[in-house]
Amino acid sequence: LRPGPWRLTPNHNPGKASFGWDIFNQDSLYKAHKKRVKNIKPDIEAYEDAKSQDKDFYRDANSLAYGGGGFQPSEGQVDNMVNDLMDAAERRNKFSRRRPENEEADVDYINDRNKHFNKKIDRAFGAYTKVIKQNLERGTAL
Repeated sequence: LRPGPWRLTPNHNPGKASFGWDIFNQDSLYKAHKKRVKNIKPDIEAYEDAKSQDKDFYRDANSLAYGGGGFQPSEGQVDNMVNDLMDAAERRNKFSRRRPENEEADVDYINDRNKHFNKKIDRAFGAYTKVIKQNLERGTAL
């Protein structure tokens, strides 16, 4: 595979890590693809054998041999694919971690959704409602 034209830009810095929405740029997607494909070992002999046995190996849109037997991967190939998918799922689960709960924090929520909403409200209006909240906790509110 020849790298695409996005690698030929003069300001391209391959050592710089992607950040924010830039993680979806062409260079990052290409690197992720290369990482995933690195462990795949194609079986050229089986490919050539299947190509020589099937006259419609390269079908076009007008072919009537739709849904035939076609290529059936071996058990080893299926096992390799399953292992790759399991590894990818394991890496995804490691990427996101559960945030620890602060046991001493005040509980002002009834469920997780309400907790998140209260955090957002506190970020926006916390400075303005600080005195009112203190009065309510002391019991001296009007």
